[in-house]
Amino acid sequence: MNMIRLIAMREYLEHVKTKGFWLTILIFPLVIGGMIFLQSALEEATPVRYYVLVDQSGQYEDAVATAIGREHQRRILQAFVDYLLEHRKETDLEATAANAENAADQFIDDVDADQVAALDEWINSGGLDYALLMAGPYLDADAPPFERPDSLFVAADLPDGIDATADPETIVSQLRPYLTGQQQILVDNNPRDLFALILIPAEVDQDITRPGTMPEAPGNLSGVQYWARNLTDSRLPDAISSSINSAIRQQEYQSLGLDSQAVRNVQRTRLPMSRLDPSAAAGEETVSMADTIRQYAPMAFVYLMFVSLMQNVQYLLSNTIEEKSNRIIEVLLASVTADELMMGKLFGIGLTGLTTIAVWLLSLFAFISFYDNATTEFISSVLDVMLGSELIPWFVFYYFAGYALYSGMFLAIGSLCTSLKEAQAMMMPMILIQVVPLAMMAFVIMDPNNGIVRVLSYFPLFTPYLMMNRAAANPPMLDVVGTTVVLLLSIALILWGSGKVFRQGVLRTGQPPRLMELWRILRVKS
Repeated sequence: MNMIRLIAMREYLEHVKTKGFWLTILIFPLVIGGMIFLQSALEEATPVRYYVLVDQSGQYEDAVATAIGREHQRRILQAFVDYLLEHRKETDLEATAANAENAADQFIDDVDADQVAALDEWINSGGLDYALLMAGPYLDADAPPFERPDSLFVAADLPDGIDATADPETIVSQLRPYLTGQQQILVDNNPRDLFALILIPAEVDQDITRPGTMPEAPGNLSGVQYWARNLTDSRLPDAISSSINSAIRQQEYQSLGLDSQAVRNVQRTRLPMSRLDPSAAAGEETVSMADTIRQYAPMAFVYLMFVSLMQNVQYLLSNTIEEKSNRIIEVLLASVTADELMMGKLFGIGLTGLTTIAVWLLSLFAFISFYDNATTEFISSVLDVMLGSELIPWFVFYYFAGYALYSGMFLAIGSLCTSLKEAQAMMMPMILIQVVPLAMMAFVIMDPNNGIVRVLSYFPLFTPYLMMNRAAANPPMLDVVGTTVVLLLSIALILWGSGKVFRQGVLRTGQPPRLMELWRILRVKS
């Protein structure tokens, strides 16, 4: 046992003392932190986008202007919510989150019923000024003033020489150089890129689709024409479409003699639904945001397990092949047995994996502590829920079980190969096997006790991932006990077989053995 401990410490220190090890494990949190930072920076750096409106019908210019105003109010509302989450007091966070969730549900339902009416109510109730007044008691005393975001979309005049009364084809042809970036429009005597053209033909009302009428075939130029090179940013066309359709419905209400405000009020009438957990204690059945996070937390644990395990077995594989090719392993075997060497390597690299996870968590805590915004506040809340949940024991067990299972197989592969090129061909099937439960994660979360999922959970190579994924759904005790027994027996069998292969293959040279020869190695009594 003392020799195994010495070998484990040698393997551990051999990795953690290298700069490459720390560079490798720090890349992951640096990339995650960089993504969060860049997302915020890119959002703030989005330039003002200028558009030109040509309304030949003379009916919808106000609706487009209203749409732009509402889109700006939506951005203000979103920025204000982020500001509130970032600078709220630390007291009564759960109650505040629950109230915010209920308010968000109400607003989402209102938007689904009538987006225009919902934003109108936000504006008419006082908008940002009223929201700041109501949020005052919930903000930190040292919270900075709220910075109102600038308008993202700004109207520009038609360039000189373009006739707004010409036919739509002519207008588009004349504006095409501006839309493609070959020419720039003038805004306050400054050249600017033209982001989009909104063209509303004179006879646009003929294209209104009503119940019982067939819509236009795809590809036909009908209705409002939105011309823009940027096809991914749908905020402007969506806002304009919603506003114009709201104006059309308003006209329809009037033509039918209906009170449009009464219709809107009916559309926004709602009956709340309480989500309750029958397995919770009495009085705690209401499903909170923390409960929802717990349901999805296993996916994060599975990803963490996969990344860490793959890194560890790669260390194990490359280290074994390197020592074998350099003949170092022959020197080691002169002092210890093959079984002691194998177990020492398993324990040493296992400690390296624990170090990796600890560094990742510490890096994440440091990042969310020093870089404070709405995104990191949410990540902090998720971490609090995950680390305070009952999922930690599940993760610890399945992490070590998965490591023992896969590391034994990868160590056997490393002992049979003399180069990484040979090992890559043999390890690829093992990597693909692990991808299968990862691809099933979203489905498993939605239906954790599905018959197929339960059957696949008994396949040892899938068990650590699938059972960790099912952990938050209280899987049947039969599955928990049954898969655990199968997994532990499989680990014992894998380590026994890997030990035999390691003893025979670690001093082997030349090509890796074929399947029949490998089978003979496993049948040899030792």
